[in-house]
Amino acid sequence: MKNNSSLAIGTPEITRDSHSQFALTANAVNSWLGSLPLANLGESTRLLFQALSELSHTTCKPKDRYEILELIRPQVHDVIKGLSPHYLNKPVVLPEKTQKIVLLANTLNTQLATGYCQAFQGLESENRLLRSKDAMATCLHRALTEHSRILMRTYQLYRSTHPGFWLTAHKIYRCAQTLKIRKPKVTDNVYGDGTLQQAYLRLLMLSCSKTHQLPQRHIEDVFSELNNWSAFVGLRTDKLESCVFLFNPIEDAAPAYRELIERAPSLGWLGIDTKPLLSQPGGLAATVSSRRSASAATLSKTILDHLSISWSSATSRAAERIPCNEPVLLTVGMNTTHFYLANQQDFSLFQFERDQGDNSTHFPERGKASKDVWSQSGNEDTRIRGGDASEPINYRSSKDSVETISYSLPQNNQAPVTPSSKYEYLRSRILDNSSSGCRIEWPEDTQLRVRTGELIGLKTDDYDSWRVGIVRWLRSDGSHQIGIEALSSAATPYSARLVQSGLPVNEYQRAILLSGGQIAQGPLLLLAGVVGISEGHTVELLRPGHSMRIKLGKIVEQSNAFKLFHFTDIAPNPIEIAVPEEDEPNKNDFNQLWDIL
Repeated sequence: MKNNSSLAIGTPEITRDSHSQFALTANAVNSWLGSLPLANLGESTRLLFQALSELSHTTCKPKDRYEILELIRPQVHDVIKGLSPHYLNKPVVLPEKTQKIVLLANTLNTQLATGYCQAFQGLESENRLLRSKDAMATCLHRALTEHSRILMRTYQLYRSTHPGFWLTAHKIYRCAQTLKIRKPKVTDNVYGDGTLQQAYLRLLMLSCSKTHQLPQRHIEDVFSELNNWSAFVGLRTDKLESCVFLFNPIEDAAPAYRELIERAPSLGWLGIDTKPLLSQPGGLAATVSSRRSASAATLSKTILDHLSISWSSATSRAAERIPCNEPVLLTVGMNTTHFYLANQQDFSLFQFERDQGDNSTHFPERGKASKDVWSQSGNEDTRIRGGDASEPINYRSSKDSVETISYSLPQNNQAPVTPSSKYEYLRSRILDNSSSGCRIEWPEDTQLRVRTGELIGLKTDDYDSWRVGIVRWLRSDGSHQIGIEALSSAATPYSARLVQSGLPVNEYQRAILLSGGQIAQGPLLLLAGVVGISEGHTVELLRPGHSMRIKLGKIVEQSNAFKLFHFTDIAPNPIEIAVPEEDEPNKNDFNQLWDIL
């Protein structure tokens, strides 16, 4: 419906005189909300969806519409939160049903935003002496916040915004700028108090955060902190040359790095100046809000560093991408990657005492794959695990990659699980290559989960062995793609356990020795565990035919999936105590006790 409002946004046509679910008063809406079957998420969501849809087509006084939306809004966000487990922490390739749930959540946010825009237009049409500027500012603030939630969800799924999204957001802010209501503070008990300009900058800065490189679980944490950080960010109409990001508010586009804009900014362009935020004493870490819920995770230094770099200046690619269409085999995670690096040997073969194998302590030779016990396969394609090579592979879900315990009796086990059936690889293709990594198409027919910071194994025809890399970014627009940074083209699998006072302690965990490369020079140790082992610790590494002890140096990189260390090779120093057996009748008992302790 067209109107003469300062807010040039189309709203639904009014076709109803009354609402079928409640009278258009605050008391009636409160009673209706109290009757919602909150224990039934599906029914509550359906009723709220219908109520908002009807309300947008129903004649209502602007003040009443505004008050009704304020009452309904918290409940809508509660049901959206209830929907989120259906699409978060899921595989990149979402099933059709899950995509409909995402669409439903976005629609609920859109309905709220539309309702607040209708309320604003109604309030603006009233007499200047009667209309409330505070209510008008709140309406626009709420509309921008609802759009921000849609943007956050879009980025959580590594997708791009739908057409018209940015144009609508820009129009809302321009309206607030025209009416001079962008600076008064607006109360928001759900997502934090702030001005309209802060709400707008929260939206803009989220789009400038390179969220395709962030783990999904941290994107909402960044959104929450942006409400505080946006108070330190400048939105400029002049001196655009000092701004990191620029954008044209009359175009349907997000901000872009100033260096990457191919045309000169004209009158009306806006710039985002992040220097006041990044120059705060102590950096971003010092400006993290203390108003956090008990369940909210604190942003790590890695995430804060990522944001600081993203908001500082455009970074150029270290190497040129070369398009290709090369087949590749993929393994996801330490367990599966370790299995194939070990030439499909089960991890139990890596768990033994040092005196059972070779006690040599020399560092394994590098660059001589033929001397390594795991690469003596000749020209045989180790990707085929027996049987007919032409036989199709049965891709399994991610939960099949986890070692499981069977509680059934031996006689009930009809088909025992073999190591190769627990660890499955995927077939895909490389879209482009560079000296630092590659871009890979993620298969549509797998439900295996992948995340940024995850360990990846790659096998291509031009390499005899598996290579190791890290997932740096994800995109899920039309086709699903992942960006891989190469860690090393030479990797040797080991088991690792912590050594204290000269004795091994803790459980065995998977480890991989890397030759170093793009990330750091010199030998590196990749550990599966992210707790229990840190800088300065002594670690014992084992594999059939070889053992060694090393001292860990500085951490090169870490994520929730692994830790990557520098290390130095050290010679073992076993302590032998010769005690006559008759003087220690309980020696064997004590030896058992040491093992238990």
